[in-house]
Amino acid sequence: MAATNPQQPGDLLTDSIDDLDDEDFTDDESLASLETDDGQDHPPERIIAQVKGKNDFIWYLVKWKDCPVIRSSWEGQDLFVNCPWILDAWSVELQKQAEGLTKPLDLASFDKAVLDAELTQRQRRGLRRFKKRISRVLSIAAS
Repeated sequence: MAATNPQQPGDLLTDSIDDLDDEDFTDDESLASLETDDGQDHPPERIIAQVKGKNDFIWYLVKWKDCPVIRSSWEGQDLFVNCPWILDAWSVELQKQAEGLTKPLDLASFDKAVLDAELTQRQRRGLRRFKKRISRVLSIAAS
């Protein structure tokens, strides 16, 4: 996964936030373990949104294979040089959206879900650090 997230709003999207799996938001696995430092290659699976940036540069919100939707990231078209079928599938999806056959993702809700997940992750880390400190204090007090 690349780390180019422009944090821009957009209108052309593919999935509803309601379609995201509950497993994308569970506490069973730390979000940090889903970063690229897990030693696994996560190729792009599909495009779930696009926005137009400065100078008409198009950013695509990419869903990565074997990663939850919430870990998607914004990427440029260069990412798809070796997998043009993903852009082709996205063109088909955009046409379906234009015809009203599929519902675009609510990007504001998606962004809120990502921020909420990141906040939850920070809170879990803080709680773990607090528990370790308490354990140390209690072990010192007991001796």
